[in-house]
Amino acid sequence: MHISKLAIHQLRCIDKLEFRPHPYCNIIVGENGCGKTSILEAIYLLGFGRSFRKSKTADLVQFGQSDLTVFAAAQSDYDSNEQFGIRKQRSGESEIKVRGRRAKRLSELSSQFPIISFTSDALDIIDSGPANRRRFIDWLVFHVKHNSDVADVYRQFDKVLEQRNEALKLGDDKQIKAWTPKFVELNLQIQSMRNEVLTELQSYVTQTYTQVESSKVNSKPRLEYKLGWNKESDLAEVLEKNRNFEIKRRSCNYGVHRDDIILLLDETPVKNILSRGESKRFVLALLLAAEQLLQAKTQKQCIWVLDDIAAELDYQSIENAFSIGKTQKNQMFFTCIEKDLAIIQQAINFEHAVFHVKHGKMLN
Repeated sequence: MHISKLAIHQLRCIDKLEFRPHPYCNIIVGENGCGKTSILEAIYLLGFGRSFRKSKTADLVQFGQSDLTVFAAAQSDYDSNEQFGIRKQRSGESEIKVRGRRAKRLSELSSQFPIISFTSDALDIIDSGPANRRRFIDWLVFHVKHNSDVADVYRQFDKVLEQRNEALKLGDDKQIKAWTPKFVELNLQIQSMRNEVLTELQSYVTQTYTQVESSKVNSKPRLEYKLGWNKESDLAEVLEKNRNFEIKRRSCNYGVHRDDIILLLDETPVKNILSRGESKRFVLALLLAAEQLLQAKTQKQCIWVLDDIAAELDYQSIENAFSIGKTQKNQMFFTCIEKDLAIIQQAINFEHAVFHVKHGKMLN
């Protein structure tokens, strides 16, 4: 699926902006602060309901306004244009439209738009804590295995974890024991899905890493799933054995909410050996692998948003990575400043459209 029309209202410096993107490649050009990154944020909202920046909803809504809206007409190989949209109040409340009808959950919209983001915070998946890596694998689980049950499993887990944590804070042994069986059940379901998707992702990472990092063709990237409890032990037994410890800590210390994905290159954690540029290319290979797995499993086309790409990657990396756009037929949105436009056009070297933005308005 690709976006055939995008309309943005009252998002940051954008009062009203509408345009018809190219189905494959779009380069959005403008000086810093002109609103080009806000266009990427609008697209990202369709897939995640939030910004890829570390911003609260209130920061996204234009000054003096109470809400923002993003509307998209989208088209696939099988369907004519269908309408999707999200309105977000300054308070954080959302109204969601899927195929022109009001939807109850954000997941109904997110499932239509697999968004892959490569922005200035891309290295968080390596440098930050386990939460970013869990978020990445759960996004992939959601799309690869998407059905109503998958989203429901995660919603139930969050609820049960909250209830069990509350019981631990109160030291309520009866409530702790009441919530534990369901907690264990949901943990094992999520563990199974994460493990399956991560195993499938591994074979794609090996291929995409060689493609992106051509100087390391003999290096082997590996993704290791680290469980949030001793993998040799039964979770129910771990929780029973450590109940008094958890009561003392007043929180659940064992479970998939403590999982991590260890990113390795030749059996060494990448954060210990790769330079900043090499780390960016490793992350890019990981994202390309995720896209290929998602397409193989669902036939969905991903939409890429890439902010200030010339500042994040060198010419050769852009050329190596996005040459596949000729065959993948995914839709990409690059932003850049004017002086980097020519080098990006040369690097991608396939059909594209260029849009110039100034003061929150599209000039062409």
